[in-house]
Amino acid sequence: MTAAEPAASGFTDRCRTAGRSAARLARSVPVTWAIAAVVTLASVYRFTRPAGDFRRTLDAIASTGFDTVLLNHDWLSVFTAVFFVPKPGGLFLTLLAVIVGIGWSERRMGHVRTLAVFAAVTVLGIALGLSAQALGLASNLYGAQATRGHHVFDPTIAVAGTMMAASAFARPLLRRRVRIIGFAVLSVLVLYAGAPADQYRLGAGVAGVLAGLLLTHRRPEIKRPRATRREARTLLSAVVAVTALGPLVSILAPHSIGVLNPLGSLFRDPLRDPTFVAARCETGDVTRQCLDAVALTRLDGPGAVLVTLLPLVALLLAARGIHRGRRVGLYLAIGLNILMAVIAAVYYGFLPLVASGQYTRFQSTAAEQFGAFDLVATLVPAGIAIMLMVARPLFPTRDAGRVAVKFVGLALLAFVGTAAAYLVVAWIVRDQFSPTASVSALILDLPEHFIPVGFLAFEPVDMVATGPVAIAASQWVGPLFWIVLIVIAHRGMQSGSPLDTARGPALARISTLLRAGSPSTLSWMTTWEGNEYWFAPGGGAVAYRVINDVAITTGDPIAPTGEGAAVAEAFARHCAHHGWTVAFYSVTDELRAGLSERGYNSIAVAEETVIHPAGWSLQGGKMKDIRTAINRAEKEGLSASWVRFGDLAPRQAAQVRDISEMWVAERDLPEMGFTLGGIDELLDDAVMLMVAVDAEGRVHAVTSWLPSFSDGRVRGWTLDFMRRAPDSMNGVMEFLIARTILRAGDDGLDFVSLSGAPLAVDVDPDGQSASLRAILAVLSRSLEPVYGFRSLLRFKTKFRPEFRRLHLMYADSLALPAIGLALARAYLPTLTARQAVRAFGPRATPRVASDR
Repeated sequence: MTAAEPAASGFTDRCRTAGRSAARLARSVPVTWAIAAVVTLASVYRFTRPAGDFRRTLDAIASTGFDTVLLNHDWLSVFTAVFFVPKPGGLFLTLLAVIVGIGWSERRMGHVRTLAVFAAVTVLGIALGLSAQALGLASNLYGAQATRGHHVFDPTIAVAGTMMAASAFARPLLRRRVRIIGFAVLSVLVLYAGAPADQYRLGAGVAGVLAGLLLTHRRPEIKRPRATRREARTLLSAVVAVTALGPLVSILAPHSIGVLNPLGSLFRDPLRDPTFVAARCETGDVTRQCLDAVALTRLDGPGAVLVTLLPLVALLLAARGIHRGRRVGLYLAIGLNILMAVIAAVYYGFLPLVASGQYTRFQSTAAEQFGAFDLVATLVPAGIAIMLMVARPLFPTRDAGRVAVKFVGLALLAFVGTAAAYLVVAWIVRDQFSPTASVSALILDLPEHFIPVGFLAFEPVDMVATGPVAIAASQWVGPLFWIVLIVIAHRGMQSGSPLDTARGPALARISTLLRAGSPSTLSWMTTWEGNEYWFAPGGGAVAYRVINDVAITTGDPIAPTGEGAAVAEAFARHCAHHGWTVAFYSVTDELRAGLSERGYNSIAVAEETVIHPAGWSLQGGKMKDIRTAINRAEKEGLSASWVRFGDLAPRQAAQVRDISEMWVAERDLPEMGFTLGGIDELLDDAVMLMVAVDAEGRVHAVTSWLPSFSDGRVRGWTLDFMRRAPDSMNGVMEFLIARTILRAGDDGLDFVSLSGAPLAVDVDPDGQSASLRAILAVLSRSLEPVYGFRSLLRFKTKFRPEFRRLHLMYADSLALPAIGLALARAYLPTLTARQAVRAFGPRATPRVASDR
């Protein structure tokens, strides 16, 4: 056998396995195949009928619409319309949507439910859409009048509703994503296109959600969905991306009548359309409108197309940046939406007021057709910009102002640079304009080269480029600016980008210091987003974050043994120079003793549990629960994998994210931060995971471990992230932690820390501030039912650890209220006032500790 034969045999086996899996999947969705077959046969039959009376009669019977149902009383059409595809070119894509969408739904709801839901959401969705049309007719809306006689064929109406119903049977994370992204897409189609089929599709989606609630026996409730910061950014980026694609609907469907069609028309290029000129010169007179239309045709070209599309590309790039947690992406999205709102306001509001003559009459006609749509076209991007501003706490706050100033500064520099270059070139070749350009004319004409050309369709043109250099400058100055802006934004979203010059080198120095020697088990937390760094002149460093003028440190200063107190005192002088109150948080007994000698007060804030692997074993009655968990895990086929997050298979990485999102979705308060890591902190290659995986590769639980170093060698691990799937076995966390401790013993490590449990320690009243004790006691009681810090501490005692207290050190008792509020904001940066009020009310029973 040659070397190639085993490889060929392995490839054949994989193909056979994939084929068998595909066959099993196909056999599991018979209803899907039946619906796809009916759609195919019905559509092909309709396409093959010759044009004539029979074809028109068939279309009238099979299609649905407002007049068809309510005037002609063809009630059956509300169901038959979803079995025909309107055009032959759309048959393949429609069948693909039916197979994927209905098949996904059938695997979750079953055969009978899928068939029943398919019929119900079709009828109810079209009924809701017809009701919306009736409301539009009663309000005398132009769009409703224009579309009442349309004949609608569209199987995706039923597909959208069925998928929304099936989302009720999905896991919380997938259910939320399907609904938020699904309704964003459906809403954009309604708002920009506004065709009856779009309205029926949205109605089917609403009916599907209600059907899902009914089938799963869930009570409808309105509450703010809970998600991690990463998941919230993902959903926010999806909404921004979908709205960025909205104007493309207006570009592809120029006769759209949606509410946001006026906004979408700004991104449409009407200049190359001969009817645009003919409509303004139809009287045969040389009117101002006719002259403007002829002049505009000279502006048409590739530059006009690019300046129309590049802002949408920039908005898609902004959506990607939002997904990655980059504030540059957030600022770019905010700026672009504000720009669209301003342009729409000027286009539909300001210009009609100040313009005159025939230009005004044409603009008034458009305003009469769209009515309040023009106002909505301004308010929607403005509302999105406000939503993005409110979402700023979802992004790392470190150096936020500096990054914003740099990005805005570079963007303005790009505009000024490209504009100046255009003005210089245009002035040099001013005789290539008709009429000859003057400085004032060039300056007044300048903004028009940077905005979508749809704006120019209704604005009088006073100066047109006629020579080759002038035409090239006019055509390409706008695209050049947008390309430069996109490049700046793209660079700004990269790690170690020019917009983020401070953290990269500082983080590298901190990492070097930590690898030389970690002063505490929590030291690796200093590398997390949100921290800033101060470096002592004589060596050593402090990680901190400033909240409400309170500088909160993370653990002990990174300094040689015995020098931590001196570095801390030097840092305190640095804070005093800046007017900050210093709070040394989660520091060890060693630093507490050194700072107490310097006049600092202290209070215990956490209880850390530390295990020495060399002397740890599973023997004894107190370890019975741990042994039981290990034995059960082995019986159920679970294995513990020691791996980095980046080395996980894509499917397993997605499962870890899903487990984390489901844990957060069950809480009444948002995900905590500061000294409690989330998904973002798992991405560090220095962080290791211990993952419980079954024989099929499914992740049941995950823990993450932060390293502590000595002379470049890992000397211990500290537990951070703990999550398990809702249906995982009891004791899976005990299994993972025990495996980690045993592995650490085999590797000869000094310790395994199960980390500190914040607010889970009973403070010693002697010498402590009564006010701070009261604040921490209230926080502890209020947050315990949600986050279970005390139950977490009890859970950790199963492993027979050594207990070490962590302390908060402060100099001025009068600053304690400010310190307490700053700590609360550090742990819960996205906490709203409403959630804070609810947090201090009566709570339910605490959750299981190992669910953290």
